[in-house]
Amino acid sequence: MNLLLTSIGKRIELTEHLKTRFRVVGVDASAMNPAKMFVDAFYQVPKCREGGYVETLFEICRKEDISLLVPLYEPEFFVLDEARARFEEIGVKLVLSDRQILDVCSDKRKTAAFFEKYGIPAPETLPAKEVEEIIAGKEAVYPFILKPAGGMGSEGIFRAGNRRELAFFYEYAGRDVLVQRCAAGREYTIDVLCDFFGETVYIVPRIRLEVISGEVSKSRTDMRECVIKGTEKLLAALREEGCVCGPMTIQCFLAEDDTSISFIEINPRFGGGVPLAFAAGADYAEALLKMAQGYAVNRPESAAEAAGKPDWTSFREREIRELTMLRYSSAVYE
Repeated sequence: MNLLLTSIGKRIELTEHLKTRFRVVGVDASAMNPAKMFVDAFYQVPKCREGGYVETLFEICRKEDISLLVPLYEPEFFVLDEARARFEEIGVKLVLSDRQILDVCSDKRKTAAFFEKYGIPAPETLPAKEVEEIIAGKEAVYPFILKPAGGMGSEGIFRAGNRRELAFFYEYAGRDVLVQRCAAGREYTIDVLCDFFGETVYIVPRIRLEVISGEVSKSRTDMRECVIKGTEKLLAALREEGCVCGPMTIQCFLAEDDTSISFIEINPRFGGGVPLAFAAGADYAEALLKMAQGYAVNRPESAAEAAGKPDWTSFREREIRELTMLRYSSAVYE
């Protein structure tokens, strides 16, 4: 079976994992990328905001007999979601949550409103008026975190430890920024996979031990029950908003005494550190293969049969090992 990855860049470990079950076709707007050396076929394509991007993907999907399309670059998500029905007409399933979920995840203001609506524990987001009052002299407890409403990764995120820094970064960010109280504790990233029915396949929490340029370089799986249950509650709330499908990367902080959790971000994509989840026992490749075949996850047999396929609950029951990942750089030559 054939799978298409977009914006492959340097996602080599992800590519190699998926190749255990799929023939992987990769595309990217640049030919100067290392992952092209590891896919089974590579195509250079227009940038996602340029004309012809979707049509080019259609042509590749037809030519390569693609079954699953897995996008990796957030700016293309809405473009591909609009074409979802057209891809399905040619037998291609888009492994991506629907527009309602993309809306919640892509705008940090909507994410904060979602947390508040469903009672998901999260840092307080200050209204603009209160921020301006603090800058003008109102007493406040520092630090604060400032992040752009439409930002990706760690880009444009600042920590303000006093009034002077708050005033500077608030002005520097152009006011299209959220000001939140700083979460404390151990930082976790949770790798999640959901099937096409919205059911959870895997939840794999990992501690972020070291991050370089927004991407984790040292991490350790930690199957802590309170983090898993908190994530399940968050996913249940997301399902009230729309269809959750495919990979998700969720971030939170767990207090040092393990009594409270604070969620800070939801991303509807593979995280950079997801290879740790693979190595620890989460076989995403096999799960995606079963998804492509129409299987349901974690459903009673009758419900699965009504959907047209048997269930495969056993996937979620597989044990995830506690494992530490220490990353390093390598190179390819052409």
